[in-house]
Amino acid sequence: MSQAETAPPPEQADAASAKWDTWQNSGGAIPANYMGLSIEWSLVERYMGPNSRPAFVNLLRNLGTGVLRIGGSSQDVTPFDATAPDTDRVITLTDLRNIRDTLAAANADTPEHSKPAWGVVLGTAMSPPSATRPFVSTAHTRSFLTEGVEPVFTGESARYVAGIELGNEPDLSYGSNLDRYLSDLTTYSDPGVIGRFPLIAPNTSEDILPWQSVAGATVPTRYFWNWPQILDTTAARAKENAGEFGAWASDHFYPLARTCVNKPYRCPSAGALLSDEHMNTLDHQVYVHARQATEHGLGYRLEETNTAANRGADGVSNTAASATYALNLMFHTACPQPPDDPSANADCGTGAIGVNFHNAEVRAFYAPEEGNAYYNAVNYDPSPEPGAPTAAPLYYAMLLFAHFAQDGQELRPVQIPTDGTEASHLKAWQVRGKDGERRLFLINKSAHPATVTLTAPGAKAQVDRMTPYDPTGAGHTLGVPQVRIDGQSVSPDGSWPGFRPSTEKFKHHHLTATLDAGEAAVITLQPGS
Repeated sequence: MSQAETAPPPEQADAASAKWDTWQNSGGAIPANYMGLSIEWSLVERYMGPNSRPAFVNLLRNLGTGVLRIGGSSQDVTPFDATAPDTDRVITLTDLRNIRDTLAAANADTPEHSKPAWGVVLGTAMSPPSATRPFVSTAHTRSFLTEGVEPVFTGESARYVAGIELGNEPDLSYGSNLDRYLSDLTTYSDPGVIGRFPLIAPNTSEDILPWQSVAGATVPTRYFWNWPQILDTTAARAKENAGEFGAWASDHFYPLARTCVNKPYRCPSAGALLSDEHMNTLDHQVYVHARQATEHGLGYRLEETNTAANRGADGVSNTAASATYALNLMFHTACPQPPDDPSANADCGTGAIGVNFHNAEVRAFYAPEEGNAYYNAVNYDPSPEPGAPTAAPLYYAMLLFAHFAQDGQELRPVQIPTDGTEASHLKAWQVRGKDGERRLFLINKSAHPATVTLTAPGAKAQVDRMTPYDPTGAGHTLGVPQVRIDGQSVSPDGSWPGFRPSTEKFKHHHLTATLDAGEAAVITLQPGS
């Protein structure tokens, strides 16, 4: 990473070494359509309206394939009305058409009869009715489907609908009344209500707690340990109507929160975000729920996640640290390493089929002019006449993962022995890309440089780097506001100018790589190596 002359001198890098066993032909798979964004109903026009759509489509196409999720807490408080004019406070036919037209553009190059490159999960209300959501009912859901989704998503576009999500975070909306939730879930998933559409549930969240507390059930755990009962209720219906993208159960995860009064574990900072402690909690949740989904014949998707609950934390969620975290998260979600049994998933046989990073307004629904949530991977234009959405730091992690890991095989973690120094924050993952090339991802989660010497039977490699970038040249690292890949940035129109890797040679089967704070590198063995 280049820095201005005013930058402080580089720190001495901590060192580690690892053997990259490129010939071990075992490991898990990272499916196509792994990538995903989650967008509130209140922001459809900001991302997919006529003026916003061209750039947003480019941002989707950069990622290759994926699944959009339209919903979140807004789906339980925003009614559908087929006759309403376009407005943020109501789900309208215009919203559905904007989504359809966005997907049609993103799928324009999909070969005929192939699975669409991009699909969508459409969230609808399912919660106890209240003063703020009096409209919630099976009649409302049926109207949303028969008067909205069905007439808009016709012909080829019907294949874009990956599923209908019933309610958001029922562990909050139903609270301790699990029986009422299961009863409503049974009613709403009846063919007389949901019709022919694939069903997505349970869309649960979890309090931000150490994994030991969740595993030991020493604290209230919402619906965490009720997943088997919930999946008993939904699995058969979900599989019966599985669409182009398959059937899955969905979950949410946040490692931190914007507010953390009297709860230090939740407090946001770059150090906490990148800690192994919080990643262990993610590993525990994904491993437990992915196994339970598999036992019911379902996939598992982390359908809403980001760096900190309550719309992110300024100075953490909108910095380069978010990209470093997100890249590591995507590997751990594809191959969780259960902290209570570290060797149980060494072959990556259990994991998620996808991840959706959430995007919202900074403070409240229906107030987009106040600006973007701090954690947004893609920032919308908050002006009265919204224009092109733009890539935020976290998007670069999605871009790197999508290009070099998504749709890959033989995924597995690579152990980097350390002596307890900062090099212990250096994480490594191996994958064979869909093009057959063998790749090693190195992720430096530390605030200091780290060096690793790789032993591998190679001759040369291409190296692509995701690097924190400070436009002022002040020399900050994890806290800087931008990210680059190979020195490149996403263009204002959402297009990606392309990767520009360097070529590195192995010396006596050794390759030494130094990563700056928060930096990640993808090392791709060249043919003949």
